[in-house]
Amino acid sequence: MIGETRAAARQDPVSAQDPPGPAISVRGLRFSYGDREVLRGVDLDVAAGEFVALVGTNGCGKSTLLRLVSGLLAPAAGSVRLAGRDVAATSRREISRRVAVLHQTLPPVPGLTARQLVRQGRFPHRGALGMLWEPDDGTADAAMAAAGVAHLADRALDTLSGGERQRVRLALAVAQDAPVLLLDEPTAHLDVRHQLEVLALVRELRDRRGLTVVTVLHELDHAARFADRVVALAAGRVHADGPPAQVITPALLAEVFGVRGRVLHDSGRDAPYCLLDEPIA
Repeated sequence: MIGETRAAARQDPVSAQDPPGPAISVRGLRFSYGDREVLRGVDLDVAAGEFVALVGTNGCGKSTLLRLVSGLLAPAAGSVRLAGRDVAATSRREISRRVAVLHQTLPPVPGLTARQLVRQGRFPHRGALGMLWEPDDGTADAAMAAAGVAHLADRALDTLSGGERQRVRLALAVAQDAPVLLLDEPTAHLDVRHQLEVLALVRELRDRRGLTVVTVLHELDHAARFADRVVALAAGRVHADGPPAQVITPALLAEVFGVRGRVLHDSGRDAPYCLLDEPIA
């Protein structure tokens, strides 16, 4: 039923014409904040349906890369393509139909209910006049059901817990009905239980709706458990890229994060996990 609602609500003839190839393709991407160059020639392809975790130290360019992919920033050099289409030559509204972004924080709006927030995800498809005058097509309610927050629809956002708010924000992204989902530290400020719940929900949504997911994560164990692929950034470039078991190694801990540690294997989940020892002097 949710898939039917998605297909009916989207009505995106452009997607049917998208050429085959990566959902996201980045070539030679460079970006600076003033005199500080953050990205120094990043190349990255993400296939449709992949779940990719970006890892690295603070300030290495993970969040900047997401903003460049979503068109919120313009690169100093290089290109970003979404399903073969150059982001620089694509309208903001069309990008929003293709990419949903979950930022680290959401400005508080007193009195705004969960349903009212999630309905904002329909703006790229309906426009300002449509949001005002067209009847709700049920997509927002279907998105809340998919994210497991239908019971919170009439609750004010400022009365929800951190985990509940994050799930509502995921429902907002689902309502946007874009094939690519970018998440910037979706587990920030959440306790361990809610971190696991949010990431499990993201993976479930990916599996059920065929989304392409790229997320910034700080916890390597979370990246190993939930992502298909881990991309580590360091010194403005891609330092390592591949399945979690190949990328998350003692060498990565030392070279990228500056810590000594052991990497063990959880055979039950077929994923590595880290035991950190000490910073490298």
